[in-house]
Amino acid sequence: MSRRGQWRTFTAIFAGAFLSALVACGGSSSSSSSHLAYVAGGQTNVIGLRISSTGSAQTILGSPFVAGNGPSSVVVHPSNKFLFVSNQGEGTISLFTIDATSGALTEVLPRTPAGTSPVAMTMDGGGTFLFVANQGASPSVLVFSIGSNGALTLAPGSPTPLGQSPSGVTLTAAGDFLYVPVPNFSAIYAFAVNSGMLTQVGSPFVVTGGVATVAVDPAGKFLFVPNPSNGTVTVLTIMSGALNTGSGAFAASTSPVAAATDLTGKYLYVANFGSTTVSQYTVDSTTGALTAFTGTTSPTAGTNASFVVPDPNGKLLYIGNQGSSSISEFAIKPDGSLTSTSNSITLGVQPRSLAVTK
Repeated sequence: MSRRGQWRTFTAIFAGAFLSALVACGGSSSSSSSHLAYVAGGQTNVIGLRISSTGSAQTILGSPFVAGNGPSSVVVHPSNKFLFVSNQGEGTISLFTIDATSGALTEVLPRTPAGTSPVAMTMDGGGTFLFVANQGASPSVLVFSIGSNGALTLAPGSPTPLGQSPSGVTLTAAGDFLYVPVPNFSAIYAFAVNSGMLTQVGSPFVVTGGVATVAVDPAGKFLFVPNPSNGTVTVLTIMSGALNTGSGAFAASTSPVAAATDLTGKYLYVANFGSTTVSQYTVDSTTGALTAFTGTTSPTAGTNASFVVPDPNGKLLYIGNQGSSSISEFAIKPDGSLTSTSNSITLGVQPRSLAVTK
């Protein structure tokens, strides 16, 4: 397969990943110590789960819920009242209301048009804007303002065209900069965000070894870029939104495709699509340099791991496994290392994304 063909494959496989938390199966939990979680997967499925503080989960009554064709990304509004689902197969976004007691979803029609192939989404911390990576013949980033009832309105100046299809969208915690990887160019676009309007910052930054789903640390100082072709993670520095050469590239495993820090930004975790391992690092707070954990057993995920995220409490880490159609769950120990828990979930469909209430 050509390098361009490889990037297209990575884009199709990993685009759903971005920015949510995941679940495990098991016993019951009370509403005061639980979260609601929603997984995009299958032809039209959104799987709903109630997750306890220890990571065990129960299926929500009525799950799976029906979205549009090819759900690829899910995002929960900070109010916990709304769920947004990008339907890659039909070019729309579904809006669901969330029942606060049962967790059941009710779709609000009609669906919002969102380009040709909306593959990934993210939202600012205030729930004011929704950012959507759109693939297809006219690749772009779309920005929608979010009304008090969850309704989406295309923001002024949107969509913003791109040179090639994006694989995701990653927003800084402050919501002031947006990073968009384009695998066919092995590059990353940087945009300044001002009231929902995007302004490109510099030229796309090219990295060696390809790009997949990128991660930014909570302070907005570093961008971590998994490189699927050469099994490394490149660390870039962020200065006024612009990307700059950072502390270098650090060894991971086979085909790393997604990364996430813990809630403090002290540790980085990387999902390796070509192996069942999860790479673990400490992050130098000054340079962003990565130091691999030593003396600890490398945690084992399922096959074809494609996204990785911590839960809202920062105690657990979840890996979505497309090959085994499952979710792996790990506890984050006080020293940042991971240990497997007894919780896991078999979905029956390939997980592409998950969103969780706080």
